Amino acid sequence: MSDIKKDTYNEVIIVDDLVTSLQGEWKFSKQVADVFDSHVRKSVPIYDDMQNMVLDMSEWFVKDNSTIFDLGSSTGKTLNLLSNRHKNKNNIQYIGLDNSVSMVEKAIENRVNNNIEFKHQDITNMKDFKKSSLVLSLYTLQFMTLNDRYKVLKKVYDDLEHGGGFIIAEKVHGESSFFEDIWIELYWDMKKKNGLSDDAILNKARSLRGVLRPLSFSENINILKEVGFKDIDIFMKWYNFAGFIAVKK
Repeated sequence: MSDIKKDTYNEVIIVDDLVTSLQGEWKFSKQVADVFDSHVRKSVPIYDDMQNMVLDMSEWFVKDNSTIFDLGSSTGKTLNLLSNRHKNKNNIQYIGLDNSVSMVEKAIENRVNNNIEFKHQDITNMKDFKKSSLVLSLYTLQFMTLNDRYKVLKKVYDDLEHGGGFIIAEKVHGESSFFEDIWIELYWDMKKKNGLSDDAILNKARSLRGVLRPLSFSENINILKEVGFKDIDIFMKWYNFAGFIAVKK
């Protein structure tokens, strides 16, 4: 018998219906963009509830003459919802930024109002966020290195209007290995209940090796404080997922 082990590193793996990847090579490609809205609901807990929370909180920050940024705008769903929510307000500009050309193309295809603009942009290279009243980062920072995350957060803080809000949703590590084990197993249970197979769940984890870089709950709070935010609260917590809101004062 041969003792040569099969090379699984370059093997194409299935992570969902019509979505494949390589180990450690997860990308937001056209393949992902075409099924993203379906895939994200299988993979991210209470996704629609979180979107509704963002809409509700936006009432405190979106006003006439506002500029709103969505960092990692994917298929544009969040900005479309915000634009409809605040359609009776005047001179509001919505700007969605994403480093995936396929996602930007899909967002432009889905755009519901003319005051929404989607740009192909690496947010780590953004020079400014104008004087924004609200900035969103929903499941985006978790894919950045710690250095890039700090740079983006500092730029967001500096460019927010006084009283402006920054809303973040993230996958987070447990505060200890004990909790991390519990949260991961319950998260995988959720994925299975949502129709993903055991192989697909494992393959997605393999595809995200070295790509997904979550912080713990307390580390997220600490880095927000480091860049200047003082008023910080949590609006959502589900096992190993969390939502934070920070206000510049």
